[in-house]
Amino acid sequence: MQNHKLAHKEAFAKRFPARFPGHAPLPEGFRNSTRGWPVRAETPGCYTADVEHVPDELVAKHNDPDSDYSLLSSYHPDLCVHRCPSCFSEQDAVYAKRNADGSPNPIMTMRETFGVIDQLAAIAASENHRFESVKFLGPGELLMNPELFDIIEEYAKRGITIGIFTKGALLGNDALARKYQGHMGINSAKEFVDRLAACGNVTLLFSFQSFDPETQQALVSRVVDGKSRGLRGYHEIRVKALENLFASDFYKDGMTNRICAANTPIVPENIDESLDIYRFFIERGTPVIMTPTMVSGLGLVQLGRQRSVMNQFQERLIELYAQIYLFNIRKGIQTIEQIRSEGIASYVGAAPCNQASNGFGLIRANGRVDMCPGRADGPDSIHGNAMDTSASEIWANSPNRLRGIADPHNLVNNRCPAKDATSPEQNACRSFPYGFYDMVMARLEELLNMQPANE
Repeated sequence: MQNHKLAHKEAFAKRFPARFPGHAPLPEGFRNSTRGWPVRAETPGCYTADVEHVPDELVAKHNDPDSDYSLLSSYHPDLCVHRCPSCFSEQDAVYAKRNADGSPNPIMTMRETFGVIDQLAAIAASENHRFESVKFLGPGELLMNPELFDIIEEYAKRGITIGIFTKGALLGNDALARKYQGHMGINSAKEFVDRLAACGNVTLLFSFQSFDPETQQALVSRVVDGKSRGLRGYHEIRVKALENLFASDFYKDGMTNRICAANTPIVPENIDESLDIYRFFIERGTPVIMTPTMVSGLGLVQLGRQRSVMNQFQERLIELYAQIYLFNIRKGIQTIEQIRSEGIASYVGAAPCNQASNGFGLIRANGRVDMCPGRADGPDSIHGNAMDTSASEIWANSPNRLRGIADPHNLVNNRCPAKDATSPEQNACRSFPYGFYDMVMARLEELLNMQPANE
């Protein structure tokens, strides 16, 4: 299996030659982050949010009391062509037509969603700063949304950067690009990529979890009723998407701060090649984010699947993180002093996450506000509902806001309150074991002490 994966890695390297190979440094100013990913805030405040957008046509059908249509039962294929087995987004409570008590569970229209965004911008203005960015993580693929370019334009009018997580199917398949965006005059995947690149407020967080076609296919497919479901031939589509992206105006002089490779989640099936994935994209001038599974949606199922190997997996995770930081130091991306100051990031090697300290949270399609996409399992991680409570009231009582106030370092790096074990007893039910960041730092210091003085 390892030789099989190595062959596919070498095929990728040959097809996409490195711009900055080996120990060759990246140009000055390169930082492993995309526009809108880190929030550089010196004072606490509401700077960013994660958000969901559902096409208004589907919202109307879901909200119609005389219709049987439900986003939950129609999640595939209306919202997503994939069936990722660890999808954090698929949560019955968000997309069901009715709540557990039988009451309606309405979905927000685009106008209502932007109404919440405008409230956040007003909050930021009252705090004497700007509301900067949003990220779209679900439901499904925003690139399939027929209102995609209207949504992008609405954010552009407000001066807000939007980061879009995507598996990239529409970026590498002409038929899919035409099917979902043909009404916008898009005739090919390349045209679609170029149109997105022309939208200056757009960044793409492009999923890449394995060089191996079979492993990657399994990570975007799911067995349902005894049959494998999900987009077939994903490997070839993904290769074409990479060709289109590398050749686009998202890149300048072989580098970009508008495309990010997202190896999420790191799981037992791909942890052995995750260091190579990181190196591959960095050597091609592309930022990378990597982290283990969310503790929400089907991410909880993923945790259950790997529970029998959790101790071994977490030990390997510590080594992986330390090796990536060692690579960053050798490559000139970070210094050891910077790493000591910032702390180990939950998204290894990247600009640290601070969304749970200066971010409003994840605004779900039904208005529910979660701490962040990583967790939604209790009162400390569900902060309210924007359809029945003002954003200012939610923010005033938000644990995210209080976390930023309590410790200024959280504004730089709040680690991951969604995934961190707070005691050894939680290790089996959290992605990061208790003491994880200290163990990574200790291992990194050990690796540095082992290096010859001239390295």
